[in-house]
Amino acid sequence: MDHDRLIRCLDDPEAAADYLPRWGLRETEHARKNLLALAGYGVTLDLLVTLFEQLSATLPELSDPDRALNNLDRFFGAARNPLGLATLFERDREALPPLLQMFSSSQHLSDALIQDPESYDLLRLTAGQPVSREVLMREICSEVTLADDDREVVALLRRNKRREMQRIAYGDIVKRQRVSTVTEQLSYLAEAICEAALQAAWRKLESRHGRPHRADGAPAQLTVLALGKLGGWELNYSSDIDLIFLCDELEGRTDGKRAVSLAEFFERLVRQAIKYLSEPSEEGAGYRVDLRLRPHGSQGTPVVSVPAAWHYYDTAGRTWERQAFVKARVIAGNRRLGEQFLARLEPWIYRRYLTSADIVGIRALKRRIEQRCLREGSDQRNVKTGRGGIRDIEFVIQFLQLLNGSELPEIRTGNTLQAIGRLAECGCLTSDERTMLEENYEMLRRLEHRLQIMFDLQTHTMPEGEVELKKLALRLGYRDGPHRSPLDAFQADYRRKTEQNRQLLNHLLSDAFSSDDRAEPEIDLVLDPNPES
Repeated sequence: MDHDRLIRCLDDPEAAADYLPRWGLRETEHARKNLLALAGYGVTLDLLVTLFEQLSATLPELSDPDRALNNLDRFFGAARNPLGLATLFERDREALPPLLQMFSSSQHLSDALIQDPESYDLLRLTAGQPVSREVLMREICSEVTLADDDREVVALLRRNKRREMQRIAYGDIVKRQRVSTVTEQLSYLAEAICEAALQAAWRKLESRHGRPHRADGAPAQLTVLALGKLGGWELNYSSDIDLIFLCDELEGRTDGKRAVSLAEFFERLVRQAIKYLSEPSEEGAGYRVDLRLRPHGSQGTPVVSVPAAWHYYDTAGRTWERQAFVKARVIAGNRRLGEQFLARLEPWIYRRYLTSADIVGIRALKRRIEQRCLREGSDQRNVKTGRGGIRDIEFVIQFLQLLNGSELPEIRTGNTLQAIGRLAECGCLTSDERTMLEENYEMLRRLEHRLQIMFDLQTHTMPEGEVELKKLALRLGYRDGPHRSPLDAFQADYRRKTEQNRQLLNHLLSDAFSSDDRAEPEIDLVLDPNPES
């Protein structure tokens, strides 16, 4: 772009309307104002020409050029040194395109970068590379140890979450890392923050009430189990985290001047830890903590003793709870206590024989999810609970694990992709079924990530309009082909993959077992873990 054309585009709305659509821009007048704003940040004309040349090359390749340009305008406006930023983009031609790609793919990440423009330097240095669980755990826990009060604990937890989420998203969006890498990194981050929050809560309660001891005088212990996506190392960007807090005993007291019973200490501990995890902060959002999978669900106490939990599952545990515990693992607190609990629970999870009652329970839960989805009116667009969606694949895999886990301990894993591979290696899935399930699951999870990362919302529903659907297809990597548009290719893939998933689910849960459909309403009422009011 030469100087004259640049000046014409800035000065003349008609010239901008004629030229800027070549950059993929739809809202040309708004885009012209963005470009005028960039010119007003003290950037020299030569640097502007270079910047606009890069924009003309990069914007047409993005899913949402208008969003990217608008966020770039805001980014320059928030920068301490806009001239230095423009100089960076001239000197390093690899710096601007990834930034624009993130600006186009996620408004949530854009807002975070605009709030702290210097954080992009760290992103470029880390390049989205994965970090080990041990490193995250050590760094976050060490930093939170230095906090002086509750407010600082929350701020440090949120700051670490925001920084690491940016790194993970950069690896996902820019480097196109595999879904398994992204979900594992998200899970490592949540695990480290849970441990740091628990340690901070323990320090606070111990300073007030002294050290907790059991009735026999031994130090009392607490462990934290994760289920669901966190338990399976497959967390989303906006997932709830499903936790169960277990202690070794509830009989005993603390040894401080303001001593309390062990039951009171642990209840306060859990409530404080959850507050650290979920309380809103100027530094960013926390995690939504869900305790409903604990013994007795919402009616139960926040923390349960290990003996009481064993008794509950042995005498009252239901099929849906066995399915949930397929993904259970220890993420914080005393690991030995949690691992011993899960080891003792394994024979209950993976029974030698799957009874007719177990099968009825699995099918009842599946019907409940489908009925809820239909009530919400989003069956076709919901990538999680819709027909052939993520939940269908997870049901297939967990069903096979419950069916075969007693005889095949190697298939006992909470991670869906790992389970697919191990089930195939043991002969429970054919090679074709393995390939199909792995490809379909990865595609659906990547789609789920693109939906959630845009606004940091817990959504699984695709947009309705063709314009937004096309943007979604482009974010997933679909491009124009000789015979199909990105949107057509994406929709065809989505229909094909979800239909394959449903056919396999029907084969395993319907064709393989007979049922008495007349009893379904009564069965659903008895086995529903969370009946509708």
